[in-house]
Amino acid sequence: MTGTLDGKVTRTVVVQPAGLEIVVEDGESLMRAAERQGYRWPTICGGQGTCRTCFVQVDDGLAHCSGIGGLEREGIAALRRPVDGRTRLACQLRVTGGPVTVTKRGVRRRTEGEQGVG
Repeated sequence: MTGTLDGKVTRTVVVQPAGLEIVVEDGESLMRAAERQGYRWPTICGGQGTCRTCFVQVDDGLAHCSGIGGLEREGIAALRRPVDGRTRLACQLRVTGGPVTVTKRGVRRRTEGEQGVG
C-alpha cells in the first residue's frame, strides 16, 4: 500500500510471522523505518550492512524492492543464500512500491528504557 506521511511518499511492509505493518518512507531502509516506529530489529552492526543479522526473506512484492548493492550482495553470499532478491538485508532494503511482505523473526516493540538500534 502506498500513502503519504508529512508530505513524504510511504509504503507499507508486512513483517511475518508477527503480522506487523511497517510504514516505510521513500528512501528509508526497512530496518530504520521499523526503529522509527518503536520496533527493535535484530542487528549487531546497527544497520551498517556488515553483520547480516537483519536479513529477511521477501515473500511477496519482489518487484517493489530496491536493487541489491555490492555490500548487500557480499552479505547475502556470505549467508550462503542465493542472490536472487528473495533474501535481503533489512538495513539495505528500500521499498519502491507495494505491497511487500517479508518474513523476519525477532522483530518486536522496544520495551520501556530500551534505546537505539538492535
